[in-house]
Amino acid sequence: MNHGPGSFNAICQQAGLELGQNGTPNVLNVEPSRFQREASRLIQRGGASGASCVESFLEGLQEHLEDAENLRICLIPIIKSSDKGQQAFSNGESLVRILLSIDIIQPGLMEALLERIFGFLSDEEKELPTPKLILQQMRWLNNIIEPTQLSAKLLETVVLGLFELMESSSELMVPILDALSNLNLQSDMLVNARNHVMEKLISAELDDLPIVIKFLLQTVEPENVGEVIETIRQKLDFRSINKLQKSSRTKTKKVAINQTPEVLILDALKTGIRFQKFVMDAWFKALAAISKPGQYKVIDVMVMFILYSIVSLKKKVEVMIRKKIIEGLLTRKLLEDTILVHGVSLREYMSSVLSISENLLRSSQNHLIVARTASALYTSAFQVSDAYYRQEIVGSLLVHIGSGSNIEIDASLAVLQDIVHVSRSTLNEYSLFIKGVLDYMDNLSLEQIRLFFVILGSLAREDEISCDSGTLITDLNILIRKQLSNPTVQSKKVGVMGAIALVQAFGARENGGDEKGSSSQAVASHRQAEVDPLLKISVQYLHMIKEYCQRSAVCLAMTFDELASMVVSGKLDPKLVIWIKEEFSNQFAETFVCGVNETFAMKPTRNIAMERWMNLDGPESELSISIMPSLCADLSKIASQGTLIETADGAVYLCSLFKLLQATEKATSEDGLDDIDGLLGCGITMFKYEYLEDISEVYSPEICHSAAQGLLCAINWFREISNAFSYDAGDQTLARIILRLQQISEMEEMLRHVLKSVPGFRPLEAIHVKSKDNIARRGPVIGGSLAFSSISSASQGKKSTRAMDTDGTSSMRFTTASSEIITLESLSPYMREFEIDLFQVLRVHQPITREIFEVSEYNKSNTVQLRYPELRFLLKDLLAKITFKLPAPVAHNPFAKKPAAPTTNNPALIRMSSADFMKQVLKIVPHIVTKTRMILHLLFSDDEDMDQSSEQVDHLAVRECLSISLKALLSLLSWNELRASDQKALRLDMLKALAMDLASEEQLAAIQNSINLSTMAVEAFNNLAKWREMMPNFETSAMLLEVIDKMLDLVPLNQETMVKASNLATEVLSYSWPSTNIIKSDRLAYVLGQQIRKSDVRLAMISQYITNVLPSFLDQDEGHSEQHPMLTKQTFTTYTKVLYVQLVGLVSEFTEDHFDSIDEVFSHVSDLSLCFQKLAAFVKSNDKREVLALTLKHSKIFMDQFIKRVLPFMGVHFRGHQDTVAKIFKNHLQSATRSLQNVCGHAKASREQSLTAMVPAIRKTMESLIFEVKLMLENNDASAAFWLGNLKHRNLAGEEISSQLPVISEDEQDEDVADEIESMSEDDETRRRRSSKTAPGKNPKKRVYAATPKKKQAKAAATAGAAAGDKSAKATVRMLVGGRAAATPKKRKQNERDAESDGARIHTMSDMSEDEAKELESSAVHASEAENDYDDDDGILPVRRRKATKKCASREESADIEAEEDEDDEDILPIRRKLVKKRAVREESIDLEDEENEDEEEDEEDEDAEESEEDEYADRVLQEEDERAERRRRIRNPYIDDYADQDDEEEEYDVDEEEEDGEGSEDEDDGDSC
Repeated sequence: MNHGPGSFNAICQQAGLELGQNGTPNVLNVEPSRFQREASRLIQRGGASGASCVESFLEGLQEHLEDAENLRICLIPIIKSSDKGQQAFSNGESLVRILLSIDIIQPGLMEALLERIFGFLSDEEKELPTPKLILQQMRWLNNIIEPTQLSAKLLETVVLGLFELMESSSELMVPILDALSNLNLQSDMLVNARNHVMEKLISAELDDLPIVIKFLLQTVEPENVGEVIETIRQKLDFRSINKLQKSSRTKTKKVAINQTPEVLILDALKTGIRFQKFVMDAWFKALAAISKPGQYKVIDVMVMFILYSIVSLKKKVEVMIRKKIIEGLLTRKLLEDTILVHGVSLREYMSSVLSISENLLRSSQNHLIVARTASALYTSAFQVSDAYYRQEIVGSLLVHIGSGSNIEIDASLAVLQDIVHVSRSTLNEYSLFIKGVLDYMDNLSLEQIRLFFVILGSLAREDEISCDSGTLITDLNILIRKQLSNPTVQSKKVGVMGAIALVQAFGARENGGDEKGSSSQAVASHRQAEVDPLLKISVQYLHMIKEYCQRSAVCLAMTFDELASMVVSGKLDPKLVIWIKEEFSNQFAETFVCGVNETFAMKPTRNIAMERWMNLDGPESELSISIMPSLCADLSKIASQGTLIETADGAVYLCSLFKLLQATEKATSEDGLDDIDGLLGCGITMFKYEYLEDISEVYSPEICHSAAQGLLCAINWFREISNAFSYDAGDQTLARIILRLQQISEMEEMLRHVLKSVPGFRPLEAIHVKSKDNIARRGPVIGGSLAFSSISSASQGKKSTRAMDTDGTSSMRFTTASSEIITLESLSPYMREFEIDLFQVLRVHQPITREIFEVSEYNKSNTVQLRYPELRFLLKDLLAKITFKLPAPVAHNPFAKKPAAPTTNNPALIRMSSADFMKQVLKIVPHIVTKTRMILHLLFSDDEDMDQSSEQVDHLAVRECLSISLKALLSLLSWNELRASDQKALRLDMLKALAMDLASEEQLAAIQNSINLSTMAVEAFNNLAKWREMMPNFETSAMLLEVIDKMLDLVPLNQETMVKASNLATEVLSYSWPSTNIIKSDRLAYVLGQQIRKSDVRLAMISQYITNVLPSFLDQDEGHSEQHPMLTKQTFTTYTKVLYVQLVGLVSEFTEDHFDSIDEVFSHVSDLSLCFQKLAAFVKSNDKREVLALTLKHSKIFMDQFIKRVLPFMGVHFRGHQDTVAKIFKNHLQSATRSLQNVCGHAKASREQSLTAMVPAIRKTMESLIFEVKLMLENNDASAAFWLGNLKHRNLAGEEISSQLPVISEDEQDEDVADEIESMSEDDETRRRRSSKTAPGKNPKKRVYAATPKKKQAKAAATAGAAAGDKSAKATVRMLVGGRAAATPKKRKQNERDAESDGARIHTMSDMSEDEAKELESSAVHASEAENDYDDDDGILPVRRRKATKKCASREESADIEAEEDEDDEDILPIRRKLVKKRAVREESIDLEDEENEDEEEDEEDEDAEESEEDEYADRVLQEEDERAERRRRIRNPYIDDYADQDDEEEEYDVDEEEEDGEGSEDEDDGDSC
């Protein structure tokens, strides 16, 4: 038979079918059933292989159906042939359906038909489309041969068809995806469907994206969820979506907010994430795995908010967000853009945004970048939220203000300020809530109060402008007036802050105003400020301050300082600045500037001769600053002369008023300070300089106090005058400033001298504040050290600002209430601050030649140079500012006591942000670097006694300048925020500042234009590395290495530079420094750690130290001290500690990815283990406690990390490297653990508490190592290579020792017994004398104690000790054993049961350490010492309380028998026998009661029983004798087990048997070893 394509036609013809061609119908000459049977028979008969015939038939059929017309004819009902013509069959079956009834060809035919469907999907114009006809053929078949295959093929066909439809018409995407979501597809089909949809994701319509996202996330599987998430992250661009959404809104009618595409997409994301837990976890892992900047997208931030809304992930997401913010991966800009641009869509998640912001702000103690990010979240969320969430945001910020954390308070106030700037009118709606903080300002600092009042002032201005009800300004007015009228200075300060804030708010400059004010405004009358509606309010508050604070110099000083700060900031209206200048600033000259020869009427008690000091303008100058006259002049007489010095407290606000003067001059004059530049060289009127040396002898204490106050005021004046003229100063001005700095140093020395004559001195500011507060509280004026009383000026009608004495007398009295000598350093809070601009004098590196030179006693040379004492003075101040403003990070403990705020007088510094302060300091850093280099050259040069100006050098000052400058650089580089992601510009500026020294003009230009951090770091390193060889001592060398280390941390890792840094550390360690013994161990540890950590061969360097350096030092090899001079007996522990730390660091960083091959990894692990083994073996040659302690501590950490990181790797590669693994464990780790076991045994024997406390933890770790190794071997079918054995007890030297108490020699026993008897005899005599002093007739109380196990043990020892005078200790032992054997049968049975139940505890005598045994042998024991000995034996007595109570009675009976036989003992009283019996009865009753109820023993111990004096003394003697007898019994044989079974027969203990028992016990106690 032919099996080719023609077989189909042949079979059809033979079966009775005439195939139609070219559109002619098929004609069947027989019945369909007969055709079916005949065709099936012919196909099956067609050869040896029926399968080949089927394939031929199907091929022919498919060839026939290739033609669309033939296919359609085969799908319509077939026609039968008859004599009457052609007509359809009654059942209407088609040829295809008849053929589908043939089982052998049904599967293949179905597959061929379904594949043809795709070619007719567009066949819609016909009534009966071909796909529909094909599917109809398969309906209601009698039999389906392969139904599963048919279902799969049908689904595949449908899916492919849907894909084709999706390709042809994007409008059908939504219904098609909906249909696909409802189909139960197989995994391969589902993957194909999902891949097809992901390809369409980027080009999908905006309205279709929610359905697409939902389909992808709900059909994803755990195997490919990561791929789907990454595709969604990359292709779903919310920025483009937002733009499309906005453009579509303009074209179509408005859509509901909750139905926008963005909202629907977020809803689809939320539904998909919550649909399956593995999808949620995969999203979180994908976001957490991002590790490069710029990889986070808007969709990531939105998904974070969605994940945060899930309760189970809230904490994890918060930690992740905080971590990514600190690392700089999640930026403020991205978060702000996400909320501001997509805020409408995120309103559902606004609660999550608010919660994240709140928690971030609360956890931002050590990372200001977190606080800044939280502030950005708050501000942006407020702008896009609705009224409800805006109120929640305001409430949350107010909660932060009341938290007590300065960082939270400052950040919250900053957020409110930002909101005021961007949404003042919106925030004004919640002013009622905000002003509620006014009732809780006690916990806020003055600066925080100022910021809060500024916020309220801005809201009040908005109220006034918008013509609202104005309730806020009314409430603030009432509050400020109330605070200003309060007599306490602190309340007045709050009122001043509030009033100044309102002055700033209502006097703010309008946009576009001239910064310095026009000339027409300068000429115009200052009354213009009283006409403007808003400025008028500011003027009113200034008048209010002047009215209420004219008697408080401290408040006036604060007012002038605040006004000066506002004027300098340029935020005030020029008209208001002119008004302030006319009303306040211009009063300075009339108040404090006087003539040289002007005389003053002095107070009778302060009549002091005066002269002008420190005039830099030459003798022709006629002006002076009246400092001492403001302190000592008579107010009434001065008022009559017409001067304006109104109070003796004028010196308090001298500097503040001048600061306001120079601020207004700069703001209103185009020439700056040219009009007042004469004040810089103007002298000061002080007391006679000639009386300074003997001031305490020349003047009264009151005048000495005034002199001290005058010197303090003069120092502050020179500080303030230097600040004023330091901005953009020329060389000549800098020369005068330098002279003023020198004079400040001189006056500080004068003040130190005067303070010795003024015990308990307090500045006027402190006295003034204290006195005012005391008056307000109606208390006596104490003031700490001084109390003043004065009469107010009748002509002026003003009270003095001094505190009034309570007696109201008119005489001035001066008293001192303290004899404490005040130091100059304690007065630093009362000194004016140096502003940052002043430190520009550090740029003076060469002497300045003065063009205008005036000869005076203070400047006899025409050159001026910044000397080293003044340089030290400036550097100290700068370092204090850096430490205050850029503190080192500290661990935050919310439950710890809050540290006290540092005492400082730096208002400008407090007001400045940390970043702004850093920017200002970076301008000074190049000069600090240059100064440091010059100092090193001076110290390193041969001629160290002269500087560049040939002046004598103060070596101490030079070295201090070097140390302080290095500390300043280190503090700057240690600032935590310098490493924040948003501070790259500051990092670059810092590196440039370090690299500028000695650079040429071309190099400077290249440095200024560079933007590469790594390049600048290399340049800075090269500059600083040159300093190493010039360092004078080890301390400064270590500090230099630390500066370099902090600098290198600012940039990515540069291996070449790191190696150079390691070489620098090597040079420091190799140099023979003088006075090695005074080098601090932490500094040495740091340098050694830097040498190893920065090396490119860390492990090799560690191995070199362990293998060669330390052993050669211990062996005292020749030449060792020359190569390693820092390694001494005192520093050996430091070296060992550093090596341990570095070794632990290496094993902690272990990862297989760092190596090229597996062999290299195993070589590295082997070297690690070998170093650990050798390091642990050092305890054999050095048994210092410090070495043992750090060995136990760091060995535990090493083994923990080894188990965690190295063992998993070894388990994976064990089968291919069995010998290497075995060598590591057997030769290295096992030896190390044995050394550690020896240390543990030594710790227990030596009874060192610090060592003993570490033993349980390290033994647990060693056991974990053993079992982890065993598990690894079992997993690799190598359990036979592992076995457990008994570890022998050894000492540090490796010598085997017993785990039990050692046997004591006879000589030691006799000596100990003799010492014991002698000690007890002395104690007996002492007690007799003490008892004889007891008054007759009195019956002293004796506390009766229950027979606790410790007491019974002590009594048993005393009983045995009483037999010390007998023939031998063995007889006593026999008697005691016999006594136990004589117990009643009932007791024996009970003891047997107790012994059986506590059998596990019978051998506890073996638990005693060697040291305890020695103590038991050698100590002279009495009752209290015996108790203490047993207290130290953990675990022995507390578990045997019941048995001990029974056995004690039997021993007491034996002791009684022995006592009756020995009547000649002179220590026993005649009544002893009677007391022994009485005591035995009492002890037995107490024992029985103790057995019945142990819990009541402590109550019984507290009961006091009345006993006679004779009974008490005899009882004590009996107890001491019992202790001696028991002690002798134990010394003779320390291995006696007192708690053996009671029915044992009387026997003698043999020493050999005891040793065998001890060995057995040792075997029981042996530990396991790997």
